[in-house]
Amino acid sequence: MNYRRSVSVAVAAAAATVSMLSTSGAAQAASSQNAQKARPSNAATKDTDRDGMPDKWESANGLNPKKADARADKDRDGLTNLAEYKAGTNARVADTDRDGMTDGWEVGNRLNPRKDDADADPDDDGLTNGQEFDLGLSPRNEDSDDNGVLDGDEDADEDGLSNAQEYQLGYDPEAADSDDNGVNDGDEDLDGDELTNAQELTLGDDPESTDSDDDGTLDGDEDHDGDGVSDLDEFANGTDPLEGDAPDDGDLPGDDVPGDDNGGTGSGDDGSGVDGMSVTVTVAAGGSGQGRAGDWR
Repeated sequence: MNYRRSVSVAVAAAAATVSMLSTSGAAQAASSQNAQKARPSNAATKDTDRDGMPDKWESANGLNPKKADARADKDRDGLTNLAEYKAGTNARVADTDRDGMTDGWEVGNRLNPRKDDADADPDDDGLTNGQEFDLGLSPRNEDSDDNGVLDGDEDADEDGLSNAQEYQLGYDPEAADSDDNGVNDGDEDLDGDELTNAQELTLGDDPESTDSDDDGTLDGDEDHDGDGVSDLDEFANGTDPLEGDAPDDGDLPGDDVPGDDNGGTGSGDDGSGVDGMSVTVTVAAGGSGQGRAGDWR
């Protein structure tokens, strides 16, 4: 009896050991599987050709994960493939955010190649990023050529309109005659009010409106300086429509009045016989240009 009981106990112990070993093996297998599932980062960063770009990213961007092509520029946007990977841009598309500016130019000028920022103006020079890109200027420097003139105020094609004004009117700032009609853009008259585009902008008028201030008077008939001469006539006469123009000395009252030393005949020492008469002539202040006689005695 004692012998049978000892054998039974031994068998039970052996069975328990086998069960424990089996459980331990299953646990280890499960643990191994879980470890494999927990390693996606390794697969994501696997770089077969050791060129700094993960295989997965290269495949997604049409590159060869088995060929070291970090220095190539597949889309010819000015960024190498490796730079595209670091910038998070598309190595197959020259303009990842489709804002009209290439990825390489944006990165080089500290703009965001993944955000449409073509209409922004970080240097506040009157030109947007997109316009600066078109003209080959710096969107981070208000005066790209350091000549003392803001990029927006430059006149690249010398047609009388600034770069910013050309864009405002829909012209090409690099072509003096955008529509090839034989008339420079600045000399065009978009609204047909007889003032050129350049003249209107000088006056602060709208070149696309015949009556910029909606007061019922055509822009050409306005008199900005209040000297009695229309803006259109001032331009035609070569005078400044923004500053009243005084008449020549020969037109001033008193040139031919008594007491004049400029050759007029009258009283005083010239023997005319008219004594005690004098005249004081003043010119209205503020540049009205009109002579005024006064203080006769």
